[in-house]
Amino acid sequence: MTALLFVVLLVGLVVVHEFGHFIAAKWWGVRVDEFSVGFGPRLFGWKRGGTEYAFRLLLLGGYVRLYGMEPGQEETADSFNSRPMLGRVITIAAGPVMNFLLAIVLFWALYSAVGVQSYVPGPPRIGGLEASMPAQRAGLRPGDELLAANGHRLGSWNALLKTVSAAKGNPIHFTVQRAGRRFHVTITPRPDPRFKDVRHIGVLPATETLRLPFFQGLARGAQQTANASGVLVTALVGPLTHGQAPPVSGIVGIYGAVQQAEAAGLAQILLLAAVLSVNLGLINLVPFPPLDGERLVILAIEWIRGKRLDPQREAMVNSIGMMILLGLAVVLAYHDIVRMHGTL
Repeated sequence: MTALLFVVLLVGLVVVHEFGHFIAAKWWGVRVDEFSVGFGPRLFGWKRGGTEYAFRLLLLGGYVRLYGMEPGQEETADSFNSRPMLGRVITIAAGPVMNFLLAIVLFWALYSAVGVQSYVPGPPRIGGLEASMPAQRAGLRPGDELLAANGHRLGSWNALLKTVSAAKGNPIHFTVQRAGRRFHVTITPRPDPRFKDVRHIGVLPATETLRLPFFQGLARGAQQTANASGVLVTALVGPLTHGQAPPVSGIVGIYGAVQQAEAAGLAQILLLAAVLSVNLGLINLVPFPPLDGERLVILAIEWIRGKRLDPQREAMVNSIGMMILLGLAVVLAYHDIVRMHGTL
């Protein structure tokens, strides 16, 4: 199931990206010779409207072939380079744009259709207790509400976390409400063996599934897409400005993330798919051959010069760039395996 989910996510995200190029090209009258799902030997397909739709053996993505973008192709009325500059820019940019739009939809599905787990509003309510921890030994039970700590009202679960952290191991006097009855207990936080310098009392929050109305969910989806874009750009650019390698993962690392998301459930799968879609959109905007960002830079240069660059040289640069990207993918896969299983 993990392998199937991995293929569905990977192919789905790339096909949505390529569909952006496809639909924009059709809109601007560019001839689309092929829309392929997968790479390698052709398994089956059909031809319609001058476009061949094919499924290929290696389901690791997909591609579209636009007439006029390959060296040696005759310039015709429906070739890519005969279209207005605006149409060519939109056709290239439509791929990343579709990834950002897909991320918005996936985030919307997470917040409005599936729902997200949220703390029960109001004073922190206990949903579970860790065995042999201070809260259980003090006699607390699931359903208890922690109204106050050391005489100060607790209005949320985050307030409880801050109180326990600030106590630094000193006893905390809690006011507890259980079935309408109030009583007091004293609990001393103890060190958490999983995290250095962190103390806790062993309580788990009561949660509820929160679903936003349609338009609120859509707005949240757009906001989360923008937030994810900012986080990813910072994570990549930040280390580079300090001469360090950014924390990136390859195909093996993505497979591991899919495996963890599958175990966590549908909400985590949607979250991962949305983040990966944002990631794919951003990466394709990088001005490196043969990514969309490089094609946009070439179009800008052609607009300034007033004429097209040499197609042969452009194809050679794209081929070199593709080899570099494939080599990078192999290196990232190796490092992913080392991180997951230790030194080879």
